[in-house]
Amino acid sequence: MAVHATQREMARAAVEVGADILVHSIEDKAVDPALIQRLKARGVSYITTFMVQEGYREVLGQDIELSPIEQRMGDPQVIATFNDLAKLQPWRGWLGALSSFSLPPLMGHNLKHLQEQGVTIAAGTDAGNIGTLHGPALHRELELMAQAKLSPLEILVAATQGGAQVMGRESELGTIETGKLADLLLLEADPLEDIRHTRQIYRIVKGGTVLDPEQILKHLENPWE
Repeated sequence: MAVHATQREMARAAVEVGADILVHSIEDKAVDPALIQRLKARGVSYITTFMVQEGYREVLGQDIELSPIEQRMGDPQVIATFNDLAKLQPWRGWLGALSSFSLPPLMGHNLKHLQEQGVTIAAGTDAGNIGTLHGPALHRELELMAQAKLSPLEILVAATQGGAQVMGRESELGTIETGKLADLLLLEADPLEDIRHTRQIYRIVKGGTVLDPEQILKHLENPWE
C-alpha cells in the first residue's frame, strides 16, 4: 500500500494503518525519532518526488526551462502541450501554493535525516504530472537529491536497490548479481564524481542485449522505418 503523505502527521497515520510506501516528501515539519523508528520497524520505503513541484511551477507559470536531456528524450507531444496551459487562467492560481525554491528546505532536511537513520529511500518523480516528463525527469530528481546533500553513491542506491524494493523485485533487480536480470546502463563518465554524469549514457543493456541509445531515439522519432 502506497500513501501520498506530504505532512508529518499524515505520514505517521499512514504508517500506523499499514502503509508500505510513503510517496512524496514530508514538507511541513521535521521528521521525529518516533516516526523514524516506525518507518524502520515496518520496513517502509520513502519515495522522494522532488521534481514534481518544479514541473508544476514551470508549466503553470509559463516559465519553462527544458534541460538538454529533456529536449532530447522527452515526449515531443507532451512537451507541445505545456504552452496550452497559458490559455487556462484558473490554473495560475495554483502558483501561490508552490514553493519558489527548487528544493524546499524541509523536504531536503527530512530526506537527508531519513537516509542517515537507515530508512529505505527510493528515487521517484511522479512522472506524468504537468511538467514532469517520463524518463528524463529522473535525472533532475537525482540532481535535486544531491542538493539535499545525499552523496552520489547514496543516490545511486536509492535509484537502483531502493526502486527494486518498492516494486518488490529485489530478487530480479537493483544490484549486479548472478541470476538477476541484466538490465544495466553503461556511462561515459563516473556518476560517483557527479550524479549528473548519469545523463552521459553510452550503452543500454536490456535483458542481456546491448542497445545503442542513439538508435533507440532514432527509432522513436521514426517508428515505422
